[in-house]
Parts: sequence; structure tokens; C-alpha cells
Amino acid sequence: MSDFYNEREVKKTKKDHRCFGCRGKLPIGSNCFYISGVYEGSFGAYYLCLKCKNYLDDNPEVARDGYYEGDIRDAMLEDEEWNKQRWKML
Repeated sequence: MSDFYNEREVKKTKKDHRCFGCRGKLPIGSNCFYISGVYEGSFGAYYLCLKCKNYLDDNPEVARDGYYEGDIRDAMLEDEEWNKQRWKML
């Protein structure tokens, strides 16, 4: 459980950043989310691209126990692979 959590939408980034969820580049002028908080006594702050943020909103179980850099991308790829396998079975 998070001790403190804050998120805000960034309309235009002023410098390049990297998305914490997928490790993708967020170039200058990108629309994204800035997330900050304290989890288990440690402060953390990072940026999420809109795709990762939307995925987390639609799949809250991914973030239930916390997540690390690149975990959202891995979860998206797993879902993609699972859907491909499911359609092959039908």
C-alpha cells in the first residue's frame, strides 16, 4: 500500500523523459503523466506515457502490488500473446 500518491497530467514536457511503464522515449512537447509518491518508506517519481496510463486504468490488477520499470510493457505484451493464443484455439 502506498503511503502517499500523487499524479498530474503534463500537457507538454519541457525536456526529454523516459516512460517508466514501457521505457519508451517521451520527447519534448509530449503529453504524459507525472507520478510521485512514497511506497514502503521510499520516495519515487516518474513519467508514464498515455498508453501505459490508460492500460493501468483499464487493468488495475497490474499495479496492485506495485510495479517496476518496464512492467507495464511486459503486461501489455503478455495480454497480446494471450489474445493471439486464444484466437488460435477458437
